[in-house]
This record gives sequence, structure tokens and C-alpha cells, in this order.
Amino acid sequence: MFETLDKMMSAGFGALTMTREKAEQLFDDAVKRGRQQRGDQKKFVDDVMDSATRARNNLEEMIDKQIRSTLASLNLPSREDLARVEAKLDALLECCPESTVAGAKND
Repeated sequence: MFETLDKMMSAGFGALTMTREKAEQLFDDAVKRGRQQRGDQKKFVDDVMDSATRARNNLEEMIDKQIRSTLASLNLPSREDLARVEAKLDALLECCPESTVAGAKND
């Protein structure tokens, strides 16, 4: 589980911190190295931002999936399970006075 979390964090950290200003700085660095031409900045920045958004969405999906998997493996009662138990308890307390229910205490 922790290995998966490490991979998710490594993959998504750049996407989480990507801003338009950082994308513009990346473009300026690429121009200085001769890898981009000055007129292509808008497309480059838009592509970087789109890529960061996709990576961020993928990271959120992976985290959500991992959390759901972890919670399922813990075998915790669901809200519905707790609601059923509460309804049964309410019904029991309605049919029997509290003084006759073993161990019942007043709040």
C-alpha cells in the first residue's frame, strides 16, 4: 500500500504544483535551450496546463481507489449497517422499558 502511495505522490506532485507562471517559465527555459520558438508559447503553456490537469485528475482517481480499497479491507460497518443496528435498538427500547433492559443506563 505504501509503495502505491509513494508512486502516486511522485507522479502527481508536479501536477499539483503546476501553475501557469511555472509553465511559462518552462517555456522560457525551452526557448533559451533552442527547443521552442517564441511564438509557440500559448500552445505550449496550454498543453502543459492540460497535461497537469489530467495528471491531477488521475492522481485523485488513484487516491480515491486506494482509499476505497483500504477501507473495504478493514471490514468496517457502513452507515447503513449502523442505521440498522440503531433502528433495532430503538425498537427494543420502545417495546421494553429501560429499567427492564439489562445494562441500560440513562444519559
